[in-house]
Amino acid sequence: MKAVLIKTDKGLRGSTPADHDAWLKFKRRLDRMTPGTWLRLEWARPRHGAHHRKLFALLALVADNSETYDTPEKALVAVKLVTGYVDPVIDPITGELVQVPRSIAYESMEQDDFERFYEAAIDGVLRHILPQLDRETADRLLEQIILGWG
Repeated sequence: MKAVLIKTDKGLRGSTPADHDAWLKFKRRLDRMTPGTWLRLEWARPRHGAHHRKLFALLALVADNSETYDTPEKALVAVKLVTGYVDPVIDPITGELVQVPRSIAYESMEQDDFERFYEAAIDGVLRHILPQLDRETADRLLEQIILGWG
């Protein structure tokens, strides 16, 4: 079962009708389980969609203003490198240590971690990739990009 749940005064409920149906089905299964039954459970605090869009607006801003990182995909790699959101790996051909960017997929990073990543991303972009921008200008441009996606 995958569902997005919201904590309310009356307990958990699904964020959509389909999520709520999945949650109720899961609760019924829990009630019917006998002692000793095994259950594997994964949970995460999902990311806030608007915050996720803000990162992709930052990537668009970089792509639109950089000859080196001229696509959102290249910008994302650059942002991961500048934030240090990487895993060191030994290149099997050269034996050199290379930095491999980690995933920021919804399943890979909860909101708290994403907030720290985003702050490091904007700092890294303004310090190393688009140093001609200040934070106030960048924030204004990001809002304009997001509004344009409307």
